[in-house]
Amino acid sequence: MNSKADVIAISTERPAYPQDKSRWFGSVKKPKLRLVFSFYSPDGNEIAMPIASMSAYLKRDFPWVEVLLHPVLILRDAERYSPVNYAKVVQALQPDLIAFSIMSPHWYPMEPYFAELKALMPDLPVCIGGYQAMLSQDQTIQNPNVDYICVGDGEYAIGNLVQHLRGSKDGPVDGMWEKLVDVSVFVTEPHQIGDLASLPFPDYDVFAKEDGFKDVNSSIFGPKGKLVLPVMTGRGCPYRCTYCCNTPILEGWKTKKTFLRKYDPEDMVNELIRLRDKYGVGYFEFWDELFLSNLKFVRAFFEIYKEKIRLPFSINSRVEIMNEEFCRTAAEAGCHTIWFGIESGDETFRAKMLGRKMTNQQVITAAENCKKAGINRLTFNIVGAPLETAENMRKTLELNQTIAPEHFFFFPYIPLRGTPLYNIAKENGLLLDGKRNLHYLSAANDRQFVLNMKERPDLLTQEEYNEICMQMLAFQERNNRLTYDENAEPANAAQGMATVADKSFSLVTDEEQQAYAATAQNQKQQSKLFDGVKNLFRS
Repeated sequence: MNSKADVIAISTERPAYPQDKSRWFGSVKKPKLRLVFSFYSPDGNEIAMPIASMSAYLKRDFPWVEVLLHPVLILRDAERYSPVNYAKVVQALQPDLIAFSIMSPHWYPMEPYFAELKALMPDLPVCIGGYQAMLSQDQTIQNPNVDYICVGDGEYAIGNLVQHLRGSKDGPVDGMWEKLVDVSVFVTEPHQIGDLASLPFPDYDVFAKEDGFKDVNSSIFGPKGKLVLPVMTGRGCPYRCTYCCNTPILEGWKTKKTFLRKYDPEDMVNELIRLRDKYGVGYFEFWDELFLSNLKFVRAFFEIYKEKIRLPFSINSRVEIMNEEFCRTAAEAGCHTIWFGIESGDETFRAKMLGRKMTNQQVITAAENCKKAGINRLTFNIVGAPLETAENMRKTLELNQTIAPEHFFFFPYIPLRGTPLYNIAKENGLLLDGKRNLHYLSAANDRQFVLNMKERPDLLTQEEYNEICMQMLAFQERNNRLTYDENAEPANAAQGMATVADKSFSLVTDEEQQAYAATAQNQKQQSKLFDGVKNLFRS
């Protein structure tokens, strides 16, 4: 195992740490430190890979830390997981630290939870990690209920934090920002772990319930009736899509050659065998940002997987690499579905605004290669992006109609701080002012789509946006036929269709929300809606 000095970039050019100003240093006197991990799940999924990795690291290197999990599973029970009730459950767990892994779109829905936790437990330190803390450091640490933020890879950072709270390691919490008693912030540089072999494989036991994984929603796309387990063969993506959180992280990576990290193929397959046998896994979903970031790894991995695992799986891919040979090799190894981003059907807009430079013909050819190999196609598409026109949106629908993927998925653009496309939106005055409220499920279930930015009537009106989104929704409902019948051809399967709730959500100002609420269904109807979606993910 490499030393931490080999795998982490830490700057020594910083002021002396004022330990006497730390509110939390040495605050935990008990033999066992109890840590509660959490995340926000608006789509039904109950697995968070960053937490799985941090949990494994803590259990290996810090056996005096007791790791618990209490995520915000809003689709399971909206009342039970309300901020007030959530905080009461956390209080009953008597934690010494609570740490959240939060994606940027989930920040605003989570703020009331931090407030309730602090109101109930003012002496509980709150730590925020994930893309929100990595890309929006100032916004995150300025929240009055947040004490620490993890600004890079979290494994060693969370280890430093638990030692800090116990008082066993002097100095700052490397890899974190800390809010001191005078409300000043002590800053350290993000950790950048370049060698995954220095870390244990993720811990899935942390997600298990009393009946194991029988009642854990581990996938929103995978087959029902089988345990679908998300896994990752590595970290990092070499592409610089303008809308993606990966782009600013890549730009800030000190040693670019370590950004694309993969496990050893043999080690990875042995871990998959262990997971298969321990949990009774029937299907693997590879959640790598890009499964194909290292073709040498992929070729070796497919060969070993085909020989030793023999389970269906799905992967994220790019159309530029999905030639006939690759699709055939993937299918022979057991690939059931390839997820790939189209994002926009307009070549010029896609290249100039989204940083995706493939041609429409490449998209069509890649989709055909999948179909020939017997692999299902699931496409991702963005609507309502900055400076997008109504015609751009129509071309997105038209291209997907040409391909007729087994699952067509579209979602409204969300401005993510730090990304190039966010900056474009800001420069063009398109960002909404004031506090934003996220409304999950409103688009598909209320059948109303709201632009997430200020309207540009010369390009795309709110009326046109909603109209075209409704056309997309109609196509989605007619077309989607993703099947898990292992004996059926993907394009012709009529049995075993997988249904998934549209994860689209709207981002609006408080004033717009008031107007929206005036026309919404009453509370009883909303409760029925949540029950329906909740049961969908449990089926």
